[in-house]
Amino acid sequence: MKVKSKKKIIICCCISLILLVLLAAVCFFQFTDLGYRMSVPYRSSFEKAADHIYVNKNYSGNIKDAILLTEEALERDRAFFGELQCTETNTTIIIICDDDKLLSKLGGDHDTKTSIFDPKKNYISVSDEYLNIDILAHELTHAELHTRLNTNTLKGIPTWFDEGLATQNDYREQYGLDAWIEQTDNGKKRATS
Repeated sequence: MKVKSKKKIIICCCISLILLVLLAAVCFFQFTDLGYRMSVPYRSSFEKAADHIYVNKNYSGNIKDAILLTEEALERDRAFFGELQCTETNTTIIIICDDDKLLSKLGGDHDTKTSIFDPKKNYISVSDEYLNIDILAHELTHAELHTRLNTNTLKGIPTWFDEGLATQNDYREQYGLDAWIEQTDNGKKRATS
């Protein structure tokens, strides 16, 4: 009787452990923005528009224009870095979304998240509102930098370096010399924001 009782306890513990792992996986992929991004290729609410590019179903924008903008941003990054590792090694997924409910699950309007699991992957999500060459090039610069760095280096990279490099590939006026001069009184005072 004691052997059967121990077997039952072991079986119950194993089943409980399996259920706990499954629950943790469901929570990660459903309730965290990185987990949600990682599962986009498998979600019925998204469809593959091109290599590395996913859009939400019922996307109201022009998918061909979104792909063209992405290609232009990739060309800008190629001019900046040379050969791009983030797309050549299939380590980057670009998610374009115009559904507010799905955007909140992706973590916001535009951002790059890098999974440091093996294999390391970059997930760029961009809302239709922020879909332009500058933002895509900025986010792709983050992805390329993250791809080129090993996992330990990536953990220690300062935000100012990551953002500063991405800003070099982002030609929006707010990052130009005139904006800096205005905000800092030509370097005499500290910039805000």
